[in-house]
Amino acid sequence: MPKRLLFVGLILSALALSGCLFIRAPSTGVIEGYVTNHLSGEPVVGAVVRAWPMDGEAPRYTVSSDYYGATAVTNSEGYYRLVVPEGMYVMEARKEGHATSRIEGVKVGSTARVDIVQKPVFNPNWSVEPPRVSVEGVEEGMTISGPITLKIEARGGNDIQLIYAAFGKMPGASWLTAPREVFSGTYTTGTFTLDPAKYGVSGATTVEVVVYDQNDNRTHLIFRVFVEPAANPPSVASPGLVSGVPLARAVTLSKQVAFMGLDPQAAPPGANIYVELTWSRSNDDNPPTSVITGYRIYRRLAGEADFKLIGTVGATGASSYTYRDPSPDLKVGVEATYRVTAYKGEVESAPIEASTTPLPPWDVRLLEPADEAIGVSLTPTFRWQPIQVVGNVQHYRLWLWDANHGWGWALISPVLQNQTQCTWAELRVYPGYPTAGTPWERLQPNRTYEWYLDYAVAFDSYPTWTAASVAINDGATDAFPTVLPADMFQFTTGEQ
Repeated sequence: MPKRLLFVGLILSALALSGCLFIRAPSTGVIEGYVTNHLSGEPVVGAVVRAWPMDGEAPRYTVSSDYYGATAVTNSEGYYRLVVPEGMYVMEARKEGHATSRIEGVKVGSTARVDIVQKPVFNPNWSVEPPRVSVEGVEEGMTISGPITLKIEARGGNDIQLIYAAFGKMPGASWLTAPREVFSGTYTTGTFTLDPAKYGVSGATTVEVVVYDQNDNRTHLIFRVFVEPAANPPSVASPGLVSGVPLARAVTLSKQVAFMGLDPQAAPPGANIYVELTWSRSNDDNPPTSVITGYRIYRRLAGEADFKLIGTVGATGASSYTYRDPSPDLKVGVEATYRVTAYKGEVESAPIEASTTPLPPWDVRLLEPADEAIGVSLTPTFRWQPIQVVGNVQHYRLWLWDANHGWGWALISPVLQNQTQCTWAELRVYPGYPTAGTPWERLQPNRTYEWYLDYAVAFDSYPTWTAASVAINDGATDAFPTVLPADMFQFTTGEQ
């Protein structure tokens, strides 16, 4: 080795040993969010969340430190936090007994918020590798001036269950993420149109695709795009309030509700929280003239300094609009304040504003007649008990039917307020719902009957409420998702 090179090497070694040689580290950013069974559902605790560059492969092993950490384990709230160099990333959440969730196209500058849905595996013997998804018709950073034509294809170790696509949000089942495009039971969508006007997006936004396979493995693709804004009007009129309906209403569901299907179904215990916003249209939302682009929804939680834009709704000229906020940021007892504005181009109206505070979840247990009781009175009184009292007003409704004849013969109570029992005289014939009581003097002796509650909902106030907690809703109303009852009791009458 030439003496000069040897001398330079010795100098560099000495500087390194003395701490005087600095190598600039790459700029870093943060990826953080929640892993939940569904958007606002119960947390997935102990899930391993990893991130790696999109142009690389999943690492065989990971080295973490206070400075760099591309792996995290979710805490008791399902929260995780990763510290990685700036760039484009793929993320995965894995946990024993759960399907795998993969997100592609996460852009890290400063802080990127990524909430992840991870469901329990449908069949533990099936593959837990997420689907491979390709999308034609949209690219990162493209400018969009109108509807675009997409084609999505998905393959994997399991058959494909659902393919979703939407502008500006993570799409999923309709109750919480409508509107969106959905394709069921196919590996390809064929060509279809995605119109930004339907979603009320303008300027910097996203096109997002979510694919589930039959084992509930999930792949989520994110493309950042720019939708050319409409021309600016002189002004935009604010949205209004719907008569008798508060702008914001928080709804807590007593059980985890699985929204992955086309219709909500009850699932294992847990909880969901969402806030439903309802408003009337702006005076400038009047097709075919003076049509606004849409409505923007902002939210500020107690303790936060500023409002954050959380969603948009496209203007259609409808008399009223509904938006549901299913964010895992929502917490029981934490006030959430919302603002809704109308906008077109870069002009935005003054906001309308309201606050709501989610109630705790609750449930109800049946007491008597007890399950499999015999010798029950022919004119029984039915009793139940809430596990805990929630809100200021509780509503219940009871069903009774002849087990031998099934649903063809049934009695039903009116909605009972703050009442934990129902007498024989309060029951009415189904399906007529007459205002008087049952025309029968008594039940039949020595016959088997079944009873349960198909409705148990608590409110902060009534009839104008801003928070509800749904313990049971077995088809009683379509105002809330389906939440099935925990108990259904059977009894046999005596002689009198």
